[in-house]
Amino acid sequence: MALRLTLGLPADTPKVHAPFTPGQIAVLRRWQAAPIAEHMRCPRHGDVRRESSDLVPDVSGWRCAFRTPDYPDLACSYVVDWAYAGMLDENDVRLLEGMSVDVVEVSFDDDSNEPLNVFSDYDLLLAFHDEVDLDWEEIAERSALDQRRGLVITQSTVLEDLLGDVILRLEEPDDPEARRSELDQWMIGKRLKRVESLLASGASPEANRSFPREELWAAIQRRNELAHGNITRVASDPYPRPDGPGRALRVEWHLADRRTRESRLITMAGLREDVYAAIAAYTSLLRWTVANLSD
Repeated sequence: MALRLTLGLPADTPKVHAPFTPGQIAVLRRWQAAPIAEHMRCPRHGDVRRESSDLVPDVSGWRCAFRTPDYPDLACSYVVDWAYAGMLDENDVRLLEGMSVDVVEVSFDDDSNEPLNVFSDYDLLLAFHDEVDLDWEEIAERSALDQRRGLVITQSTVLEDLLGDVILRLEEPDDPEARRSELDQWMIGKRLKRVESLLASGASPEANRSFPREELWAAIQRRNELAHGNITRVASDPYPRPDGPGRALRVEWHLADRRTRESRLITMAGLREDVYAAIAAYTSLLRWTVANLSD
């Protein structure tokens, strides 16, 4: 989300009561239009719909223009018959307008409330042949696991930039920008191998010894496993319940590596630990960089 700075109402100035002149109304509307200014809003609807709860100034004061889709003719009765003098100051409003920045969030352009789900190849195959028999609980579980898996992959990827900086500091190239452009084409594993090579050939023994290679390789390996794996739902055969009559069914989700074909259990709690491990690996590398490569 974008960071928005908002300047509060000038409550340290006296109140000016309606009726407002046409000139005052024009200034108040400019105040309401400034993104950086705290707007006058209806307390009844301020937490419901932010933009629709803005009060509108007219000759008799501020009026709430909130309407509901179901009852468009039913108006809110909330009215404020005063404004702070600072809101009527032309210079103050002009300053707010100059400081205001209209934030345009291009990436968040999906207004649909329809939930998105992750479907397996089997689900899509059935749908293609018009034999849809989807297990929506299974689809919801897969979506939740995939979302958290993506967090781990994203968190691990931030190591790439820091490893690139470490390489530049160790190599001290004549043209750092050209070298950085080359490094931008390298995958994270290749970057780490280059750092280890540089440490082995020219770094101090203490810097080489204290380098957190095991922690970094573990984070990278886990990132690669998650990025190159398929998650599948595995259900056991029903078995007698150990704590009473009836039978039980154990359901697990497994991560199958597309390259090695190895499969292992994957859990939400385990993915949480993977996120923390990626953060810890970055922090360890940052501490090492400060201790060994600071000017």
